[in-house]
Amino acid sequence: MGMPRINIGNNSPSVKILASKIERELETQTEKLGHCVIYEEELQRIWPLDEENRERKVAQFARDCGFHLSFYKDGLCAIFVKESPNISA
Repeated sequence: MGMPRINIGNNSPSVKILASKIERELETQTEKLGHCVIYEEELQRIWPLDEENRERKVAQFARDCGFHLSFYKDGLCAIFVKESPNISA
C-alpha cells in the first residue's frame, strides 16, 4: 500500500518534484532511516529563507502530502516522516 496521493494547493513543478522525492524516499528508506531529510538548498527553491511563516508553510505542505514535519531549522534542513494514521478509540 503506497502513500496517499499528493493533494496540495500549490501545484508548481517544484512543489510536485519535492513531494515526489519525499514520498519516494519514505517508501524506500523508512525501514532503514525512518525519515527523509531535505536540505536548505532544495527548500529555498519553493520557500525563500525570508518568507513569512516559512516553517508553518513547510509543515502545511507536509500535511497536504501525507507526511509529518518532524524537525525544522532555518538555514539547515527539514526532516519529514510518514504521517501516522489516525487511530480512533
